[in-house]
Amino acid sequence: MTVLYGLLALGVGIAAGLAVLVVDEFRHEARRRIPRCMTCGELHHRHAAHR
Repeated sequence: MTVLYGLLALGVGIAAGLAVLVVDEFRHEARRRIPRCMTCGELHHRHAAHR
């Protein structure tokens, strides 16, 4: 029974690690793309002056 709990804990740890990697990749992808302006609807860089 102890071996089974060890394997279960290892599986949960691996699943949590993969979830962290996936969430980090989604956050990185969201930071890389150019956001759409809420005022005019055009694509601007984050801190670009709105003209």
